[in-house]
Amino acid sequence: MVVIAKHRALLEQLGLATLAQVKAFKGELVKNHKGRRDILRIKTIRPEGGELVLFLKRTWRPYKKDGLRSLLRRGRVWSIAREEWENSAALERAGLQAAGRVAFGEECGPCWENFSYLITEVAHGQQTVEQFLRECRVRVARRRVFDALAREIRRMHDAGLATPDLFTRHLFVDASATPPKFCFIDMARLDQKKQIGARLRARDLAALNVTAPLRCVCLRERLRFLKIYAGRLDRRLVSLVAARTSYLLQRRKFHDFLMAQ
Repeated sequence: MVVIAKHRALLEQLGLATLAQVKAFKGELVKNHKGRRDILRIKTIRPEGGELVLFLKRTWRPYKKDGLRSLLRRGRVWSIAREEWENSAALERAGLQAAGRVAFGEECGPCWENFSYLITEVAHGQQTVEQFLRECRVRVARRRVFDALAREIRRMHDAGLATPDLFTRHLFVDASATPPKFCFIDMARLDQKKQIGARLRARDLAALNVTAPLRCVCLRERLRFLKIYAGRLDRRLVSLVAARTSYLLQRRKFHDFLMAQ
């Protein structure tokens, strides 16, 4: 199955209109995830003029457990590309911004996917929140972005959406906008519920916390963020975030949180 939402003529011109073409496509490699997935950057020109940057994510060796999970949840197999496609649509319906959806395709068997791909436009914003934290030391600018981000995450949760992948590298920021604007990327996992409880909120906030290293964000800024998010300094929420943070820091991939440099 292939779904093309926009730029069809351009994708046909680039040779990205069918599953076979996508599999054979070669371009600028951004990342290779141990042969399981790769990400390519594609710089092209819009028919009406002006540069257009696309990202192609291909899943070559999907985890079978993901297919089985979707089968149990939905009664049919959804690929990881379709999951991210639909999750981005859910964010958009809630008034949040995700990287522009261009196309996706999938080959699925009865129990799990065999191959899938997703094409998106480049995310809006000059840099990721992770980059902003490292590079911006202007107190007023940081406060504007932190306050706006706290309200954005609260808006997401109040809309019944939550994600364990709420990492600073998965959020782009346009710090020059008033208020600052954010764009979500890599949303392959998204919980959709009538109401997001305190533990799920804390899970997400802890993911954001551990991807904002201590050397980049002080305790005062973290507490202010939680106060803006909750509308007050909610001590139970602080406690839940702290407990989840301690749990996450046992994982090697989050050890950068404590590094001095």
